[in-house]
Amino acid sequence: MPVSISVERSRALRYLALIIVIAFFAACGSDNPVGISITGSTSRTLTVPAGSQFSVTLQTIGPGEYSSPPGLSSSAVQFRDVADVCPCVPAGPTQRFRFLAVGPGSTVIRFTHTDRNPMVEDTVLVR
Repeated sequence: MPVSISVERSRALRYLALIIVIAFFAACGSDNPVGISITGSTSRTLTVPAGSQFSVTLQTIGPGEYSSPPGLSSSAVQFRDVADVCPCVPAGPTQRFRFLAVGPGSTVIRFTHTDRNPMVEDTVLVR
């Protein structure tokens, strides 16, 4: 019995180490240094440095998706692109919207859903 627990613990530690290494390399080699993940109808205020790229990830529940491009209230933020994110889940698509923080100011980003999911409004403060 103690040997079985030790083997399981060893596997778990190796798996955890692998995840940490992958996360480290993904963060170091990424052109998307600021990641914001939002699910459902949560709206937030976030602060990002001017000149940086950032992303907002939205999960749809049920049919439809968030429309692209999203609405932007000012030119302090530019929309770059949108892509589906895997792993895919049965609830509905997960979408990652990428943006560029152009210069100082604030922008409200409005994500409108094509079906019944609520609109998401995020305020971005560019410093």
